[in-house]
Amino acid sequence: MGSFFEPWDCARPSRCPHACTIRFRDARGKQREETGYRTQDAAVERLTELYADRKKTAPSVAEARRELGQQRIEEYAQTWLPRQRQMTEYSTAKTLASHFKVQINPVIGPRKLNAVPLTFSQRNDLREAA
Repeated sequence: MGSFFEPWDCARPSRCPHACTIRFRDARGKQREETGYRTQDAAVERLTELYADRKKTAPSVAEARRELGQQRIEEYAQTWLPRQRQMTEYSTAKTLASHFKVQINPVIGPRKLNAVPLTFSQRNDLREAA
């Protein structure tokens, strides 16, 4: 499930002013940490919430997230751009394609999508895939 801990050694652990930290694995399998929980109960409650969300995620959606996360940004852009052309004017789509080709792909194109946080658009793509 995950774990919670207080990264400080306090003389009074029951009345410790420091925040608790939780450590867990997200739906993509990456280890994450969140900090800032004032009490152990709040940390455990958040872990329980994360665990319930992970259990509610269908296996097909989790697999789609893993596969999507292994794609490089430039590969994803090649599938994303044609979908945007349906929603935008021709000149805007042409400008977007040019920006990807000249500015985005040379800089971050080789990185995998797992390296960047999910956006609203990608979350919708995952919902449609399920």
